[in-house]
Amino acid sequence: MKRELGRRRFLAALGWGAAGLGACFLGGAGMLRSNRRLQRSLEELRSRRAVLPPVPGRLDLKGVLHVHSRLSPDSRGRPEEIVAAAQEAGLRFVMTTDHNTRRVFQEGLQGRFGDLSIFRGVEMIKDGQSLLAVDAREFIDGHRMSIEQAVREIKSQGALAFVAHPWRFRAWQADGIDGMEIYDIADAAYAQAWKAPWMGLEMLSSWDECPEEVLLGLLARPGRHLAAWDAQLRRRKLVGIAGNDAHQNVRFLGMQLDPYPLDFRFVQTHLLAVSGEDAALLDALRSGHAYACFALLGDGTGFRFLAEEEGIAGIMGDEVAYRPGLRLALQAPLPGRIDLYRDGALLRASDAAAMSYPVERPGVYRAEVSLEIDGRRYPWIVSNPIYIV
Repeated sequence: MKRELGRRRFLAALGWGAAGLGACFLGGAGMLRSNRRLQRSLEELRSRRAVLPPVPGRLDLKGVLHVHSRLSPDSRGRPEEIVAAAQEAGLRFVMTTDHNTRRVFQEGLQGRFGDLSIFRGVEMIKDGQSLLAVDAREFIDGHRMSIEQAVREIKSQGALAFVAHPWRFRAWQADGIDGMEIYDIADAAYAQAWKAPWMGLEMLSSWDECPEEVLLGLLARPGRHLAAWDAQLRRRKLVGIAGNDAHQNVRFLGMQLDPYPLDFRFVQTHLLAVSGEDAALLDALRSGHAYACFALLGDGTGFRFLAEEEGIAGIMGDEVAYRPGLRLALQAPLPGRIDLYRDGALLRASDAAAMSYPVERPGVYRAEVSLEIDGRRYPWIVSNPIYIV
């Protein structure tokens, strides 16, 4: 009797196992079909992209920030891989931020590679809080100082100080912070760790054919980061950037899930600079003449968000004096849903490629553009604010 019961249990387990494998197979096949459909939809969407002229007197130059190489203990990425991936993605700048050691300032990647500018910097971590020192010149021993002291040291070198991983940052009282990440690829992955079983199956079924479409499964509006940004914008100017947090260090069953080329296409920061020279790029970043774009959906080049009154009164990052007749004008290369915010609250929404809004009172105005693809809405562009004072 016991033997018969054991046999039945064994056969039942085999049955459940076979059913599970069958479900995985059918589910994986369905995921591949879905990703192929998404791939076709993205191709059709990109084919409708309009080519917009740049803002007069400005170039729209795209690049990436928060990039790690083999000088960081959690990366094996080689300098030549970073340069090749950036050139493949058509980037004009890369801002590396290896984990802070003296070696970064002896061996770190920097300089001009054709039209590509690479700036050297570091990521400084203190009590779990991260600062990006962009274009730092000399080693700063951040372990021996407070966040406030570290920011002062960064600024004393003429470098820029950006908050990385803002969800765990606490020292907002520090003076001199230039900006913060309003998106970080690693933060987005951690926040959606509950998707791991489905993502694993999707990678097994679709990664070879549709890596971009698989990665889009992690793309969601970064509400937590944007709320933190809006809270800070109520009391000071703060430049918003996209953090690629590129390491090229995630492997799964022999697949490289975060190669530099894919990370550099996933999200980009655009700078509206007067030229492609290094000083002009840094000045545009410092001034907040910038927007973030999830380029896997489509190239955002040409996006504009302006204050106008008988001509251009200001661009993203600028302070503009309030006066009757002032308008905000927005245009994107693709139609989508445009959300206009004032002081962190949604002010107006429109399904279009352009919007014009008569300014009624001072405030911090910023815009977001999202795209609906195959029944799902994705964030696409997040502007820096125009400060109407």
